[in-house]
Amino acid sequence: MEKILALDLGTSYLKAALFNRQGALCALAKTPTPISRSPDGGCEMPSERFRQAVREIVSALDRPDPRGRREVVAVTFATQTNTFLLLDRADRPLIPFIIWCDQRARELGGEARKLAQTPGFRSTTGVPSLDSDYMAAKLLWLKRNSPELWQEAGKLCLLSDYLTHWLTGRHVTEAGAAGLTGTVDIRRLAWWSPFCEQLELPPSWLPAIARAGTDLGPLSGSAAAELGVPAACRFVVGCLDQYAGAIGVGNVTPGGVSETTGTVLSTVRCARGFSDHLRENVFQGPSFDPALYYQMLFGSESANLLESYQRQLPDRSPFEELDRLAATAPPGANGLRVRPPALLASAPDAFAGGDRRHTSAHAARAIMETVALALARQVGQLCGAERPRAIRASGGAARSDVWLQIKADALDVPFEATDCAEPTSLGAAILAGMALGWGTAPELAQQWTRVSRLFNPRPEMHKAYSELFAELRGIAGAP
Repeated sequence: MEKILALDLGTSYLKAALFNRQGALCALAKTPTPISRSPDGGCEMPSERFRQAVREIVSALDRPDPRGRREVVAVTFATQTNTFLLLDRADRPLIPFIIWCDQRARELGGEARKLAQTPGFRSTTGVPSLDSDYMAAKLLWLKRNSPELWQEAGKLCLLSDYLTHWLTGRHVTEAGAAGLTGTVDIRRLAWWSPFCEQLELPPSWLPAIARAGTDLGPLSGSAAAELGVPAACRFVVGCLDQYAGAIGVGNVTPGGVSETTGTVLSTVRCARGFSDHLRENVFQGPSFDPALYYQMLFGSESANLLESYQRQLPDRSPFEELDRLAATAPPGANGLRVRPPALLASAPDAFAGGDRRHTSAHAARAIMETVALALARQVGQLCGAERPRAIRASGGAARSDVWLQIKADALDVPFEATDCAEPTSLGAAILAGMALGWGTAPELAQQWTRVSRLFNPRPEMHKAYSELFAELRGIAGAP
């Protein structure tokens, strides 16, 4: 049976997933992303350790599915962005990957923000602003601290660009991942010269830009042998992981909205055409379809708050136990509130209004309600008065029926959870299936993404949350 191999190039984990022609997940393997950190804020990954990790997880797919690799007809990816390396003129890595969260360029955040003031920046790139997490700041840092490397370089590669070059020999980047670096004209799918010139990026360094779902042809013979897949296996350009997650829960038509409550909170809306009238903090990026764009918001109030609280508990209660406890606490958590900013050093300092009556149940409930408020803000900023018909949920928090019901009640919008445990990998597989001619992305998304649980809003609970959120907005000083 024909299968698709999707590689999820995440910051926390690298994953390999096999999907069949029905969109079923046949096998999954993962390993922690081999990142090393240094006291000066460095966050790097040697290219050979990356390649070794990819080989290992692909090989590990044989354990649950011994025939799986021999049936792979396409390889694709979902990727983080603003993680990059430089190759020399012989295509040898000059440096390890500099990961997007590397902090050695933090003092150049102001210069990055100044670059984002280039006339036409937001209307061309779809990126609201820049800071030290972006590739631009890290390139400035690298050029100033290692000018000899700048002279030796021949190619610039994002993480997925390097994967593509390794497996096909071609220097190609995906439009959405490249777009989120702030260096691309996302309507023309071309490098934006006024910006690249300020960074002194030679055009010869830059990869060709391809739309998500582009078939680049077969893998090189050596790469196919390295991964243990058939020589005729195709390589299909995947996409940015946030967009892949949206595709993987079926958010592929105009007006669709999906959210991820994981390490960060993100909301993605599928829209027809590029918009010049969005809130100033909204990102825009190209999709698999020239007529469609993804609009996106990020936030730091997410499942990380619950993880931080969990780590501070004496018994390190598992997520499932905190989820069960949250269901026993009343809406509003008997007045317990998460302080802004929420990520504080110790659990007692993270909350306001607490006393001896409050337990872990109230704390977990208060965190879930705080994240629901943050999500309500994101959806409001993206959608305005045009409320979504429903919101598809992904990320670790999508496992929690309690949290999904809180969100549905808080936003007065139905929430839907889908049955695939790896929606980001599934989204990449849908792109590969589209390239193979198995169907359009909307057709495959309809067939392969199945709603497993539905959470309808309850009017009386929405009223209670509307009153609670008015109070919480006052505490946080938010609009």
